[in-house]
Amino acid sequence: MEDSWLGLHGFFAFLIAYVIFLLLAYKIDPRFSRKYKKLPSFYQLMWISTLETTVLLLVLIVLTFLFGQNLITAFGLDSIFLSGEQFLLGFAAGILFFLVCLPIDMLISLFRSKFLPNYKSEREEEVKKLVFASLPKSMRKSFGLLLATSIKAAIFEEIIFRAYLLSVLLLITSPVVAIIVQALFFFLPHLYQGVFNAISPFIGGLILGLIFYLTGSLTIVIISHFTGDLTGLSIQTLMGKKK
Repeated sequence: MEDSWLGLHGFFAFLIAYVIFLLLAYKIDPRFSRKYKKLPSFYQLMWISTLETTVLLLVLIVLTFLFGQNLITAFGLDSIFLSGEQFLLGFAAGILFFLVCLPIDMLISLFRSKFLPNYKSEREEEVKKLVFASLPKSMRKSFGLLLATSIKAAIFEEIIFRAYLLSVLLLITSPVVAIIVQALFFFLPHLYQGVFNAISPFIGGLILGLIFYLTGSLTIVIISHFTGDLTGLSIQTLMGKKK
């Protein structure tokens, strides 16, 4: 019973922080609102994204503290293991993560071309242009920015969605339901990319949730997320610059 109340308090705190995050994102982030006078640089987009996620995390920390929960345990900081084995497992899981998502992306593209040949998403095209056109022309600078944004996303998102959200959900529901629900919450903020492009983050959320549930290691999911993101973004950027 005590664990259930702890889980409910944690989930309630997450919902409040999550709503504030979404409201802020649609207010200040041009990827969400699609309102901007001139094309922002990738630097600006990265700092806006960092601000949004930081606000979410800070609100979550304050509410968790007010509910009297242990912050170290609540945010999974006690599941960080700094060993070579953990890093190798994380890297291997990240490659697997990428290899699973790659055919899914291909199947989605095939489905769209075969069954929805005339479908065009204005949001999808505009966001793609907004993100990749904002990258510097230098491949070295572009890679550096992609590296920084992949590190930021991996650390912040795994602490919030896997270490925190999945852990509190496991206190109030079954592992299968908990993993699916946290993946849905991970999926929703990616809808700014368009519905079809947000499917991969949902699948990624399921995979990362399963990895965290099976290993109990925040280190492994952070490295996995970082490896998968950086690989995918680098390939997309290389293909975009060739075009």
